[in-house]
Amino acid sequence: MRSCGRHALIAFLALAGCVSFGPESGPPMGTYRERLGGFAGLLRMEDRRAYDPLLAGRAAASPDPWLRAKAALALGRLRDPAASIFVPVLLKDPDASVRRAAAFGAGLSGDARLVRFLVAALGDSDAETAANAAEALGKIGGSDATDALLAALVRREGPRSAAALALFRKPEIRMVAALLGVFGEENLAPELRRAVVYSLSRKSQREAAPALRAMLRKGEGTDEPSSGDIAWAARGLGLLEDEESASDLVRLAASRDVSVSVQALTALDSLSKKSALSRGDELTRSAHDVALLRANDSFPGVAIAALRLLGTLPDDPLSRAMLEENLLRKGWRGQTALVALTRLDAARAPEAAAKRLDAASASDSLELRLGAAQALEFLGGESAAKEQVATALQSDRAARIRAVALSSLSKQNFPKRSAHLLAGLVDRDPAVRAVALEESAPLVGDAGGELLRAWNEAYGRSFAEKEPDFIVSALDAAAARKVGGRELVVAHANDADAVVREKARRLLVEKYGAAPGSFRPIPVSVRLSTEDYSRVARAANESLFEAEIATTRGAFRVQLLAEDAPLTVASFRALAEKRFFDGIVIHRVVPDFVVQTGDPRGDGSGGPGYAIRDEINPIRYARGAVGMALSGPDTGGSQWFVALSPQLHLDGGYTVFGRVLEGLDVLDRAEQDDRLVSVRVTSRPRPDRPPGATP
Repeated sequence: MRSCGRHALIAFLALAGCVSFGPESGPPMGTYRERLGGFAGLLRMEDRRAYDPLLAGRAAASPDPWLRAKAALALGRLRDPAASIFVPVLLKDPDASVRRAAAFGAGLSGDARLVRFLVAALGDSDAETAANAAEALGKIGGSDATDALLAALVRREGPRSAAALALFRKPEIRMVAALLGVFGEENLAPELRRAVVYSLSRKSQREAAPALRAMLRKGEGTDEPSSGDIAWAARGLGLLEDEESASDLVRLAASRDVSVSVQALTALDSLSKKSALSRGDELTRSAHDVALLRANDSFPGVAIAALRLLGTLPDDPLSRAMLEENLLRKGWRGQTALVALTRLDAARAPEAAAKRLDAASASDSLELRLGAAQALEFLGGESAAKEQVATALQSDRAARIRAVALSSLSKQNFPKRSAHLLAGLVDRDPAVRAVALEESAPLVGDAGGELLRAWNEAYGRSFAEKEPDFIVSALDAAAARKVGGRELVVAHANDADAVVREKARRLLVEKYGAAPGSFRPIPVSVRLSTEDYSRVARAANESLFEAEIATTRGAFRVQLLAEDAPLTVASFRALAEKRFFDGIVIHRVVPDFVVQTGDPRGDGSGGPGYAIRDEINPIRYARGAVGMALSGPDTGGSQWFVALSPQLHLDGGYTVFGRVLEGLDVLDRAEQDDRLVSVRVTSRPRPDRPPGATP
């Protein structure tokens, strides 16, 4: 057990200036050498996930505000209650940059003891500090935090917008009522309106529907909402399957704004599950017309959303002709068209649908075979034709196809389901086995049998792969078992591998009710040497890095944020230098959301063979932000993504390590299974190098 009392005394004395750290001789504190040494030490401390009170105290008491700010972030990222001792003092630091970092880091810590200090920080004279405090209160949650946010929301000054935005994380009826009250105010500031609409739409509740409808219907004028406001409102109404908004969504689906159009088309797709868009009335015809209009759009995200919508609307000759035309194009659009045609024919002409899927399963097009695998979900019942397609897809040479096919088949309860799951459990590829483990977990008991034997063997093999995605997936599958799952998870609670250990512990807390503080701390074995951390610290202070990324659709340029995510950028640079990214597919494109790549497997489950810790920072997920993809905390590796539009729910949850400087139009045109041609990183000296930096 650590002695919190001893740590508190050290923190107090350090911050009061009563204790000096390190030798008395040598350069005075506050020099560039002190900065580099302190920052390198913080990087290593975070990597080890092992709180060092002496190191933390020295950095938090440094005369250098830059280093104090880095200490505030590091202490929050550790999520160690003992490290929170420094935060109240740092929240009152004379330098605003330090207070901002302390407020942001407090939210990362999750420490409820900091709520009262964050409530006080809502009144900070620095607007960004107050906003970060509001965000932190939203992350920590609890009645006291919520009360403070609601109080800040109704005040006419202070961080109203940040308070409104923070409420999206844990929506309650009283929060919705408060947000609606603000929405009804006259002359609402655009930033505040934006925050209110986002919170109301992110996890929509029925009470918010009238306000979201009003946002769709806002006329032109000086207070006209931004396209983001309208897109978010459309998304929220789609989640609610709100029939009253259908005519407005049809109108907005024709918008020239990509975000508005995509969200409106997607919302109409959701509404099509209801009777409002299943009849042959004027509204349904209008939805058909706008989907046909956008199905060949030059922006692939818009076209994909329109093709998906055509598959959910009543069948007619024009929409069928459009889908058949896109099927012939193959690629991502052909894949989407195949799924849409299967949805149209599954109930009316199942044999014809199965025949089309059979032809696609024999195609040389990866996307058409992926479409066939996805479409199996909609081909109900049991027939020889369906079984023939399923067998062909589960024997496909591409593991990605086999995994998707198994996932689709698992969504149906039919006699041969167990046989397909058993085939997946013994598959040669770990990604296929991961799907089989997850889908078969609820079916596995303790009575023995071939399925249990195969499940246990596949479970053990997942850990031998040393790939974070497979490990995380296997532990999730163990927790989904009705019998024997807890014992499997407990066995890894003190695993030598940090990814395995931390995932097991999270499951024990979240699913089995273990106390978060009941586990003994185990420092993580780090990959880097002391010299490596020093080099990374120096690079963050002295150099600027850019990546030129060429794709099959063109090139774009990214500024790498080495100061904000130094280890993430160092890993990216090292991989690029080894030509790791050259030729890798863009395996995931979600319209109006992200373009994701960096997986050598090409299916979203691969990586470089190691995991790096998160470097969550205050950089926001604006359009063009470059983030590290995860399968859980501290599981980043080589997969990264670019945000196609602002993604506020990702802020403070995923490491931002870059921003697109040029070429966002290339990403707007990107389609699933395009490829990276090359990734080359260049560097140059920072023009604002700290005093004492190497010339």
